[in-house]
Amino acid sequence: AEALSALGESRAAADAHAVSKAAPGGPAAVRAAARLVLDDAARLKPPLALDYLALVDPSDFTEIPDDYTGEAVLAVAARVGTTRLIDNIPLTFGAAS
Repeated sequence: AEALSALGESRAAADAHAVSKAAPGGPAAVRAAARLVLDDAARLKPPLALDYLALVDPSDFTEIPDDYTGEAVLAVAARVGTTRLIDNIPLTFGAAS
């Protein structure tokens, strides 16, 4: 169980790193990178079932446009079996506002 937990944490860190590396490409690149990671996880056994993926302004949690600059949060919720997973990754696009 400890090995599986460590593996899961390593995978989550790698996925978060991949998404944050896409940040210089802007919000569209982050959405695409996150979608690829989640699509891969949906093909695993047991599969990940996405509840939501949102790239939002942290001040009001509204979805940000592709030309957005400033602070943002990539918010994800999904289920694996009966377990609900939630993660939020802070990102900055362009010059902070």
